[in-house]
Amino acid sequence: MKAAFIQETGEPDVIQYENLPNPSPSRGQLLIEVEAVSVNPIDTYIRSGKIPMEKPLPFILGCDFAGKVIQCGEGNSQFKLGDRVWGSNQGLLGRQGTFAEQIVIDEQWAYPTPDSVSSEDIASISLVGITAHLGLFAEAQLQPGQTLFVPGGSGGVGSMVVQMAKIAGAHVITTAGNSAKAEACRTIGADEVILYREQCLENELKKLAPEGVSVLWETLR
Repeated sequence: MKAAFIQETGEPDVIQYENLPNPSPSRGQLLIEVEAVSVNPIDTYIRSGKIPMEKPLPFILGCDFAGKVIQCGEGNSQFKLGDRVWGSNQGLLGRQGTFAEQIVIDEQWAYPTPDSVSSEDIASISLVGITAHLGLFAEAQLQPGQTLFVPGGSGGVGSMVVQMAKIAGAHVITTAGNSAKAEACRTIGADEVILYREQCLENELKKLAPEGVSVLWETLR
């Protein structure tokens, strides 16, 4: 199978795109024929060595994927051959990544893809969507009527936070660098957008949320 992998960390030119042996699922694993992937900042940090992490070599890059099940390992499985699935959290902590024609993943990392959603669409939001959802509801336990502030509402995680928080009934405040990005934020649900290059963030937040915000989601690195 073709795969994008590294033998060492470094600049983008360390990435090789060549043939590797096809993987085989063990008990509790799925063999997936990959139909779509996406690139996240974490993938570049691992490739460059900016985030040191033990990994087998050659190491396939990539966190997100969408595809279909072509083989199930031994053991009971909620999936069957041909099922469309998506997932993330691969290419981390020693797990091989997703930038390959076929991947093996633990069944716990796979989720059913809705019939109405394409593999390309769901792969493009896997990691950012999971990150936003866990933070909003598992950690912050966001409630309807609360006020949330998330800087960078047009970014990957930021745009997911804006949409999910709005659907959950929160009042959403975000920031944008220009009017076009501000309009994009409003289109996906932001109630208030601060143009941080033109306006004083502190002053605007005090005007928009004089009693403070219920949840602050920090997206800046």
